[in-house]
This record gives sequence, structure tokens and C-alpha cells, in this order.
Amino acid sequence: MSVVAIIPARAGSKGLPGKNLRAVGGLSLVGRAVRAARHAGVVQRIVVSTDGADIAREAASHGAEVVTRPAALAEDASRSIDVVLHALEALELQEGICVLLQPTSPLREAQDVRHAVERFLARNAGGSVVSVCESEHHPYKAILERDGRYVPLLDYPSLEAPRQSLPRSLRVNGAIYVNDIAGLKRARSFFFGPLDFYEMPVSRSVDIDRESDLVLANMLSR
Repeated sequence: MSVVAIIPARAGSKGLPGKNLRAVGGLSLVGRAVRAARHAGVVQRIVVSTDGADIAREAASHGAEVVTRPAALAEDASRSIDVVLHALEALELQEGICVLLQPTSPLREAQDVRHAVERFLARNAGGSVVSVCESEHHPYKAILERDGRYVPLLDYPSLEAPRQSLPRSLRVNGAIYVNDIAGLKRARSFFFGPLDFYEMPVSRSVDIDRESDLVLANMLSR
């Protein structure tokens, strides 16, 4: 099946201005995503969806195709699923495999992309494979606010239970989403069955949202 990697890279970012062009390990976040897709060895097309001319030039300099997204899909509240569906329509792709690679996961490696796609193909069942990592903070230790009151997510004993006694917990790390294109268009979601997960280490699961995340990613990339 044909595999297309779609990299959404919006120009505007209030938390970290120019985020998608910031560098980790001497390479922009967009460049790192394109490189991971190319070196994975399983991706036939690499496409960057953006509303920014500077990002478009950066993407093209790394050999990626560029899809220009409308302003309505480049707002703070714009959803990644709508951006990807727009790109698929612009590319006139109705079937195959779509791999979403967010630039904000710069420590994701080519091997991660390859293994996630291979996991998807090995099942021969369509659906989705989404990357995860072990939760740094166990969800059973979480406190929720409901109607002005603070309550445990599960129960009070779990708040003081030794971590080793709790079931292993994973979280979606946002690095890789592998989907059957036809199913993606029907579900309009990255999570549809049959659903499987590809585990990555926490050390490669840094998500860039603030300046401190960028500092950490640069430290870990050395």
C-alpha cells in the first residue's frame, strides 16, 4: 500500500513564536520531521501542510511537497484531523496509508516511523496504530476538579499506593499516527478500530510547547 506522511506545520504559535522553524540538534522541527519520514524507508510521499511561506520554503528545501492550508485551518482551535483531511483531499488520495508526524515531536526517529508502519502492515487489518510511551505520572494519582471540589480520578487508596503496585500506564505521545486513509475519512478521527499502539521510550517523547521543552529536547538530542 502507498504510504504518505503528512506533517502539519502552522505558522502561528502564541506559546512559542516561530515554533515549527525552531531548531533541535541544529535542524528545524519541520526538517527533523521530514528527515524521519524519508529515512524510515517506508514512506513514498512526504507532505507539509502549512499557512506560512517561511515554513513552505523550509519544507521544500528538505525535499517535501507543500500543501497550502486555508486560514480557517490555521487558527489556535484548528484540529489536526481537519488539517490532514484537507491535505488528503488536495492530494486526491482516497486509499493507502496516512502517517501523521507532528513537528513538535522532534526526538522521534526514523526507526520509530518504520516500526509503527510495519506494525500497521503486519496486522493487515486497516484501522490505526498510534504511538505511546510510559506515563511519567500515573493517572491513578490524578486529582480532578468537579463542581469546585477536588476528587481522585479513581479512589483515595490509589493516591497513596506504591507505583509498583499499580497497573502499567501508557499515554499517547503525539509523535506518530498511522491510519488507513479510507477509514480515516469515514471516522474523521485518528483513533478508530482496529486500534493498536506502538510504544516509544519517554526519552524520545518530548513534545515542544514551551521554551523549556526546546531546551530539554536539545539536551537529549546530543
